[in-house]
Amino acid sequence: MHVTYGELLAFVSGQRFRDSYKEMMELPPSKRPEFVEQVFLNAEERQRRGITPPEGVLIQISAFGDRRPTLFVVKKYLPSRFHGAWENVNITFFNEFQEADIPHDPDLVWRPPLPVALQQALLSRGIDLNSMPAEFGVNYDRFERTTKD
Repeated sequence: MHVTYGELLAFVSGQRFRDSYKEMMELPPSKRPEFVEQVFLNAEERQRRGITPPEGVLIQISAFGDRRPTLFVVKKYLPSRFHGAWENVNITFFNEFQEADIPHDPDLVWRPPLPVALQQALLSRGIDLNSMPAEFGVNYDRFERTTKD
């Protein structure tokens, strides 16, 4: 994990990545998901900007059940021999939020995450992710069955 985190940190600390990240963060929060899609998720644009992820490093959008406004993650899977303990390591980049806006109540923290496309659309419209009912979460029905058993 230590070695792999080092790879991720070296990548996101590179000048070209940092320049693009700074450009994104200068945008209004509602414009950042579009920037992520057009720049960080677009291999051609990354190449044009000189942002070259190391072998096996992925840039993806993701979501958390506690509704933190995730913009994207930089991630790498660990070798399979470690998967019994930990499958991957990642660095998550968030849109701006107030810590007080993130629920700490166990019933709200452990909700199924929103589908990433829905989350990005909500962020683009400035809609509070916590306003979405738990039923909108990924695999809500399966999640509800396992938490009630």
